[in-house]
Amino acid sequence: MAGTPWPRRSRWLWLASLALAIGGGVWLRLDQIFSQLLLDDEWHAVYRVVHDTPATVFLDFGHSDSSIPLTLLYLFESRVFGLSELAMRWPLLAAGVATLVLFPWYAARHVGRCEALLFAALLAISPLLYFFGRTARPYALTLLLVYAAHVAFRRHVERHGGAALALYAACATLASWLHPVVVPFVVAPFVPSAWAALRDPYGATRWAKLLRLAAPALAAGVPMTALLLPPLLAHPESLSLKSGIDLPHVDTLIGVWYAWFGTGSTIALLICSVFSIAGVSVVWRRLPEAGSMLAGLALCVLMIAVTRPAWIHNPLTLGRYLLPILPLLLLSTACGAARVGRAVNAASAGRRVTPALAGACGVGAAALPLLALATTTPLSPVLMHPNGNSLHGLYQFDFRRTHNPIVDFMDGIPLSPWWANLADRPPGSITVAVAPFPTESVGWDAPRWQRLSHQRVLSGFLTPLCASLRTNEVPDDKRFRFRNAVHLGDDAALAAQSVDFVAWQKPYRYVANGIEAPVGDDVAPCATALTARFGLPVYEDEWLAVYRPRKQARGVGDVGR
Repeated sequence: MAGTPWPRRSRWLWLASLALAIGGGVWLRLDQIFSQLLLDDEWHAVYRVVHDTPATVFLDFGHSDSSIPLTLLYLFESRVFGLSELAMRWPLLAAGVATLVLFPWYAARHVGRCEALLFAALLAISPLLYFFGRTARPYALTLLLVYAAHVAFRRHVERHGGAALALYAACATLASWLHPVVVPFVVAPFVPSAWAALRDPYGATRWAKLLRLAAPALAAGVPMTALLLPPLLAHPESLSLKSGIDLPHVDTLIGVWYAWFGTGSTIALLICSVFSIAGVSVVWRRLPEAGSMLAGLALCVLMIAVTRPAWIHNPLTLGRYLLPILPLLLLSTACGAARVGRAVNAASAGRRVTPALAGACGVGAAALPLLALATTTPLSPVLMHPNGNSLHGLYQFDFRRTHNPIVDFMDGIPLSPWWANLADRPPGSITVAVAPFPTESVGWDAPRWQRLSHQRVLSGFLTPLCASLRTNEVPDDKRFRFRNAVHLGDDAALAAQSVDFVAWQKPYRYVANGIEAPVGDDVAPCATALTARFGLPVYEDEWLAVYRPRKQARGVGDVGR
């Protein structure tokens, strides 16, 4: 039980194990973080930094769904010291690390230490939390803020003073402004509190409890309205054009469980589901916020049914909308594992085995869901070195390989044998800037390039070398200081990034879902500009032309010939 005194040795062992689990999660989130390219939706905010003023950003959610406060932060950073990948991701990294520390600590106080330790380990290896904790999107931050809002609301209702009220208002407001999708979750605490007040048999106390809810309603409602209403009125089409489109399908409802648990294995999913069911009652009884979080789930599901948002048929999108439920699910799994472990320990002891063996049996049973997820984790290919594309859609769109359409799309990308030839050099000793850089990662074959070559890959910007407009490129000016992208027309930048080769992926066509798709035709004329700048290719085949920038070391250009 939570609160039961522990012997000093057991307490220090638990703290050391908890630190190890949290440390492992932090290491995962920081692994190769400085080398990660900006991919997919991370470019939505960058595009607005390039083209919009702060006032324009404040008054529009954007059809491409950029977070207003994060974009305003990026605008500030770009003007003060130059925007980089890490400058965009640090708030989410910080929120992800804080989640790893604070959630198990809170669980230990209310649920139990053994449960908290297993919970910490499950949080650490969760693929969704790994991806969202490294992505320049608001999800990791809103997850932390939603739980802080629920805790603060409960403390206010329990008469813990104005600090709790202020914390709830701040967290609810910021979370809603960061990502309006979480509004149902931040207002959810009112539901069980109002229900409890209405059930009070005494009229005087009933009205007192209801009136007490007016303070958080005003404290959060006023700033939320002040921040969310202007963009809704100024540009209602930004949200309306993405509504009334889609609903979850049967496969969505199945696939979201694979996403939440973080596995592509049905066996691992079933194991974890059984343990989670065994632990639900423990979470419901001991975690004070369980009721309000379930109310948030119900409200969010209702919102999805009414608004029918775009792309909600994808398990990843649905899992993101309902992300605050993920910690509850993992905590239930941890509680079920601890419960089963204690039962196995007791049953083993009853068979007159040694205490050590009984304890080992109990620990083994409790660790089963953790082992099932760790051995089937989709993060294995992500952690290869070097890999600057850990946020690629290939890795996270759907953890079930047979249900991930990006696998088939990318199999249609022609592959030059030049990449495999680079594997003869020490890993990470060669840097290749590749162009064109597509608007979506589905057309960016860098995971395969790096798996074959074991070398560093950068995105090569054609601006201003080529006149073709590129929505996922930035001007070559002091506002941007990206570490993992380089303007091919800037000799100083190529030298500073130690670029050994510039690779040009030639236009190609492939068939996707029965439709022939042309790729790269829009920038085909840029090949002439590259040849004019770098001279004849040092390697060329049907799919790839490779150039060597000026002033590179002798002998490097011979690689791959």
